[in-house]
Amino acid sequence: MSEVNPSPRSSVFTTMRFSQERGLFLFDHHLARMLDHAAKLRIDESNIKRESFVELLQMNPPQISQGLVRIECSKDSELNVAYRPFTIENEAIDAITVPSPVWPPRVAGTKHGAWGAYIEARNDAEQRGADLALMVHDYSIVDGDRCTPLVLDEDGVVWVSHANSSVSSITLKAIHDSILEAGFHLQQGNLNERLVARCVEAVAVGSGVGVLKIDSIDNEPIGDGSTRLFDMCVNILDDNYNNPDNWEEVWSHVA
Repeated sequence: MSEVNPSPRSSVFTTMRFSQERGLFLFDHHLARMLDHAAKLRIDESNIKRESFVELLQMNPPQISQGLVRIECSKDSELNVAYRPFTIENEAIDAITVPSPVWPPRVAGTKHGAWGAYIEARNDAEQRGADLALMVHDYSIVDGDRCTPLVLDEDGVVWVSHANSSVSSITLKAIHDSILEAGFHLQQGNLNERLVARCVEAVAVGSGVGVLKIDSIDNEPIGDGSTRLFDMCVNILDDNYNNPDNWEEVWSHVA
């Protein structure tokens, strides 16, 4: 986008894993969320189609074998794609907290054009020697700068934020049923200071990071050192990655 300070309604986007060999991971889920968010942002949905993006991706193939691809549709129905490599994935990290931006209800929770606050939060974390910024509103964690935080309490309940500013996670949706089958309970609620301070384990999941084990927040140790939730989520995601039904071929037949 050419705008210096774009409005939330200037565009809608999503970011997916890609592999030149296998294609796009969970493309249908990302496209469905993008259409849903476009409707909330009053962006014309007619161009947000599988065929349109596949054609654009084929015309602009990646220069790396795997990584992340961001697909975007502007309010003027202009489509854009951009690739980038993975930075961190499936490892233990340190996090910081930053204030979450507050948007009107129809904008909150969408992947919208004014995403700069999340990028700034990520940059702030890196400048402070951390790996992840956790967005906080009303004394509760509502999101991560590029992933969804999960907090495991001593009763075996995995908590996820129910705040309207939390972006619905494609990765969490993909592993949701397997988490339940493993014997955990998933509960939406406030990830407040008391819950986080007393948690057994905290992780974050997302397309760009896989699974991250959060060892500290604002230099304070988190959890009891166990890796049960982290290990389980990594294994579930690996199973999803190894399922060819979860991939949409894009470049394998392109000369």
